[in-house]
Amino acid sequence: MLYLAELSKPIGFAKSSLQLLAKQQQDNTWVAVNEESITLEGRIAQEAGRFKDGSLVLAEISGSRQVARISEAARQLVTYLQNFSQLQLRARSQEEEIEVWKQSLTFQAHELTRREMELAAQEEEVQRLYEQYKSVEEDRKLLDSLKEELAAQQAYLAEQQRLIGEQREALNRQRQELEAQLQEARSSRLGEAEAAQLQALVQQLQETLHPAGDPLALLQSLKSHIQQQQEHLNQQIAQLEAERQQAQIRQDELDRDYRAWQERRAAWWGSRQSLEHSQAEWQTRQGSLRAYQEQLQQITRHLHLQETLQQQTYRLVQEYDFIIAHHDGRAGSADPPISVEELAALVSQLRRDYEQRAAQVSQQRAELEQNRQALRELQERLATASPEERFDIEMDIDYAQSACSALEEALLPQEKNLQREYEELTRQEARLSQLQGQAAAAPTLVDIGPILDQIGSQKQDLLQEKGRLQSLIQQLDSSLPSQQEQLARQRQELEQQWQHLEQEEGSLRARAQAMAETWGRLNHLQATLYPERDRWAALAGELAQLETELGQHQARNSTAHAHVQQVRSLLAALTQA
Repeated sequence: MLYLAELSKPIGFAKSSLQLLAKQQQDNTWVAVNEESITLEGRIAQEAGRFKDGSLVLAEISGSRQVARISEAARQLVTYLQNFSQLQLRARSQEEEIEVWKQSLTFQAHELTRREMELAAQEEEVQRLYEQYKSVEEDRKLLDSLKEELAAQQAYLAEQQRLIGEQREALNRQRQELEAQLQEARSSRLGEAEAAQLQALVQQLQETLHPAGDPLALLQSLKSHIQQQQEHLNQQIAQLEAERQQAQIRQDELDRDYRAWQERRAAWWGSRQSLEHSQAEWQTRQGSLRAYQEQLQQITRHLHLQETLQQQTYRLVQEYDFIIAHHDGRAGSADPPISVEELAALVSQLRRDYEQRAAQVSQQRAELEQNRQALRELQERLATASPEERFDIEMDIDYAQSACSALEEALLPQEKNLQREYEELTRQEARLSQLQGQAAAAPTLVDIGPILDQIGSQKQDLLQEKGRLQSLIQQLDSSLPSQQEQLARQRQELEQQWQHLEQEEGSLRARAQAMAETWGRLNHLQATLYPERDRWAALAGELAQLETELGQHQARNSTAHAHVQQVRSLLAALTQA
């Protein structure tokens, strides 16, 4: 089975070992393992010699816990990371598409709700207009019936005028006949037969002058009905004008509300642009944080390389007598005199102290690496977490970052002390080698102290840069979450404001639709009532003219009646004579 492991190559004569980290499943997936380390022996131990301490390797391990082969894991890990990055990008793009679909569906649902509300309002308005239409239709039917009745009355009056004209003509003819008969009667005396004939003619003429009906009463009835209709129309017109004033007031309020809504929407767009600017600034700071983290990782790797190089250099000093390390102004002759036995005991004590301290530092390093791995896993989970899980994961990330920072701060001085102890150990070992080899011919010595001083100087610069980057990362880690929460709150507030603006827009659209229908109804009533009032006024004028003509006709009838009475008196006188 294939395992991912960390190669451990201790200083001294201890054997190399593999610390198993993860194993490959049958479906080419990897799972973390927490197993004991496996010691390397024989050929595998020789193959492990070409790798550095702490290197990540791929190891094929059989069921009996025997290592069959090891190989470098860097390229394979890079391939896995690239594939994982591609999967993350693909998942992020799919999440963005899903979010766009959700927003589109939400917008469509809001639009459908708004349209349903508009349709319901339009349905109510149509129902109300239909009721008004039925009322207007009934008024129109009543008006048509009144028009028909008025036309019938006008026809009746015309017929009465025609009859009156015929009676006037007959009266004139009879008057002429009476005058002729009166002329004859003056010249001769009337007989009884002629007098009776004249009396019958006078009686017939008097009946003709007094018809059975009363046209003036009918005319007064029509006049009263027309006045009632005019009063009803005037009331409707006054109500129409009052409704127009109220509609104008509501229209002014709607215009003011619409202008205020436009101002709020413009302010919302300004806030959204400010939020986008802040979001871009936050992303820039997040990118700076990632860049600082990458630089910190590079510096950490450089420090590891510097430390490895320094350890290998001191190992050369320890293994080869002709290599010495005099640096920082110190030399072997500057130490106080000491015997070989005392120096050997001192070297043994220094080696025990160094190995004990190195084990403690190595344990703390492993703990720090576990915390960093846990922090990376939490950050990966945060990228794909749901909104309900983000708070807990962010709290865990803050705790893991605090733990890593505390371990780094505690580990840094211990590493420096360990390095000084190692330098002192190698120096004393070199001094012991020199004392033990004084009897032999002194070989040509090679002083690598300047190299060690240069490595130490570079390491100190890297440590300072590491501290600066850690400070910057800590500042960004402490400020970015609060800024992200603030951006999330602003985004949520903007979403709520946008929903409120959409609701106000729907309300304004409904009000505008209602106002348009109100103006349409009022304009229709105005186009109907004013011409109707003019027609009724014209009818009232015609009726007044007809009343005048009828009054004149009645006056002439009264004159004719007086003439008939005179004729009767004259006939009576003639008959008596």
